[in-house]
Order: sequence, then C-alpha cells, then structure tokens
Amino acid sequence: MTRLLLLLLSLSALSLAKLEVGRGPNTLARQAELELRVDQEGSSKGEVRAVVYQPCNFTVSLEAWQGEGSLEVFWLSNGVYVEPLDPQGARLVFTRAGPTNQTVRLQADLIGVFSLRFYVLGEQGDRQWVTEEMELVVKRDNMEMNKMITILFTLLISVALFFMGLELEVAVILATLKKPWGPLIGGFCQFVLMPGLGWVLGWAFLQTNYERLGLLLLACSPGGANSNFWTAMFHGDVNLSCTMTFLSTVASFAFTTLWVFLLGTPLVGKTIPIPFPYIALSLASFTVPLLLGIAFKYKWSEKAVQLKSRVSRPFFFLVLLILPAIASYNMRFAFYLWSWRHIVSGVALGFSGYLFGAVFAAIFRQGRAQIIAISLETAMQNGGIAFIVLNLTFESPYSDMAVMPILSFFFFSTGPIIFLVYGVYLGIQKFRQRLGFTEVAQEEKGVVEKL
Repeated sequence: MTRLLLLLLSLSALSLAKLEVGRGPNTLARQAELELRVDQEGSSKGEVRAVVYQPCNFTVSLEAWQGEGSLEVFWLSNGVYVEPLDPQGARLVFTRAGPTNQTVRLQADLIGVFSLRFYVLGEQGDRQWVTEEMELVVKRDNMEMNKMITILFTLLISVALFFMGLELEVAVILATLKKPWGPLIGGFCQFVLMPGLGWVLGWAFLQTNYERLGLLLLACSPGGANSNFWTAMFHGDVNLSCTMTFLSTVASFAFTTLWVFLLGTPLVGKTIPIPFPYIALSLASFTVPLLLGIAFKYKWSEKAVQLKSRVSRPFFFLVLLILPAIASYNMRFAFYLWSWRHIVSGVALGFSGYLFGAVFAAIFRQGRAQIIAISLETAMQNGGIAFIVLNLTFESPYSDMAVMPILSFFFFSTGPIIFLVYGVYLGIQKFRQRLGFTEVAQEEKGVVEKL
C-alpha cells in the first residue's frame, strides 16, 4: 500500500512538472498569439540594411495580438557597435487603440553582418523570441574615398617604378630571359604551390566561403610592385624581380583564371568574374614607368646616377611607409573584425611564400641576391586583383568580410613585420661594416668578402 501511494505521488509530481514546462518561457502558445513583421524599403525578407555611421530606419508591424492593454517589444543585436536612436531605446510599445506600425531607428558604427531579433518579456522576466533571427547588414559609407586612395597609390607607385627603371640593366634582363631559371622557379612557387596552399588554409581555418575565396584569390594573384621595392631595399636582384613581376602578370591571364575556375567557382556556386581589363591596366601601369626610367637612364646617364644614389632608396622607403599607413587607416574596421582564424591563415600564407621561394631558389643554386628576389616575389602578391574580384562578386559588407584574411596577410606578413626585418637587416649591415666587412658586387651575384 505504501509503495502504491509513493507511485501515485510521483506520477502527480511529474504531471505538475510537465504542466509548468508547458507554461515556460519557450512556449509556442505565447508566440502564436503575437505576430510581428519587419519591413524596410529596398531590403529583402529577413534582412535589414544599414550604412555605417548613418541612421537606419525600418518598420515593425504588429500583425496579430490577442492581449489587452499595452505590449512592450524589444529588439536585440549581437553587434557591439549597434545603438538605438529612439528615445525609448531598443523598445517598442504597442497599445490596442494605438497604431500597429512603428519605426525603429538605429545606428551601427562598424561594418559587418550581425543578427537582429525581437522579443517580449515573460512573467518571470525571461526573453521570449517573437521573430526569427534576421540579418543586420551594415555596409561601408564613403566609397569615393577608396577611389581617391587608389589614384594616390597609383601615382606614388608609378613614380617609384620610374626610379626603379633607373636601376635596371637591359642586358641583364635579356640574359635572364635566355636562361630563365629564376622566373621558372618563381612561377612554380607562385602559380602551383601558393594556390594549393591558399585553398588548404582556407578550409583549415576560415569559416565562410567568401573568406576562403578571398584567400584563394590572393594566393592565385601575380607578384606586385612591393616585391620590387623591397628587393631593392634588401639589395636583391632588382632585374630578376622586375622581370618576374612582368612575366607573372602576363601569366596570370591564364593561371589566375584557371585556379579561380577550378577552386573558386565551387565555393560560391556561380561564375566568378576575372577583371582582365584591370590585369591589363596593372601590367601597363607597371611596364610604362619602368620603360620611362630605362629611357631616362640611357638618355641622361649622369643625372640618372645622381637620382639613383640620392633619391630612389629614400623614395622607395617613403612609399613603403605611406601606403600601408593609409591603407591601415582606410581599412581600420579590420582591427575590430579580425579573429585568430584570419590572422593565422594570412600569416601562414605569407611566410610560406617567403619559405617556398627561398628554399626552391637555394635548391637550384641561385645566388643570394636571386634568392632574395624570388622569395619576396613569391610572397608579395598583387592584392589589387583579389580586391577587384571580390567587389565584383560580392556587395558590401560581404566583400569587406571576404578581405579579412587578405588584410591579415598584408598587415602581418608584408607590412610592419617586414619593416622589423629590414631594421634587423640594417643593424647587421652596420655591425659587419664595423667589423671591416663590406659587400662587393660581382658580375653574376653579390658576395661578401672581408677587406
């Protein structure tokens, strides 16, 4: 009898517990009584669009409500820099006799894709969600500034490439083309090893396909002008570096297109536009200033020597300092959005490029100056091609999210870190000079001898 009584008491307690759960904050009954609709002109369903630093308005409509008195509805976003602009904050108050439509005003101070949901408070103060999770898409504001910065960068790089032309020797370039071991080594590293590594790192560390596409595009891009400037600063083979940049840009018409088709298209499920006009323009903007510098050197050799000795290196350093500083300011949102995944993938790609170029150049017994040129050329890609493709494929802020690993690559692999390495390099050079060592230029490669 006692056991039967205990069994009945247990069943009663279990029934009461089930009843309390049915009355809990996650019940569908309360949500079925309340229905909200969110609308914004120009936006698709389940999405609210905003421009960073600018007020954003959208309408919330009360479609169904069976309650009495007033109803308080709250909104919540996971965006840290998303703030309400309404006097009542992130709160809407509906009444039975009042309007069924209300306008929400908010402002986001950081680009990105964030969540947005609406909820009411239960009897115990807990949140009861009354809408599905929506996307708050915040895009960039001043796109004109990007155009101005692009024009400034183009002018600075063109002048720097003119000075670079003063250092080139046509005879050495022709000799390089006759025995193209350096360009072949660099081309193998740049268009075979780097794309494969970019694809692997994207799947290993990054979480979205557009970020993976961004890293892959960077890995498939040809060498950029930065590699030429840094090759000159580190006393590498400038003739080889410029030759490789020219040849890799020409080869990118085929190889970049191939890799993007094979590995990039499956990531986004659509054809990715390749900016052939931009690649051609990049090739022309690289070649023409160099040719003008070479022509100036052969026409006015004495003035060319003076410019080369007094102006070229300081101007290279100035360009290498100004460009990353302006780019960092323009892309300052990256400092808030970077995660360890972006940093690790970008750093791994950059340092692997240095390593691949140096190791393969050493295996094929290239000189120190050639190893420097091949290593820098392999790692320092023309990121402009990746930026253009992403802007053609995705709209802001998705394109901005896709460049996160690219910005990480430039900042942590070719930006401040390379200045640190250059400072160590200068320190070693000064130390060697104090010990009585100096660098003597040879016909084919530089060596260091003790005087």
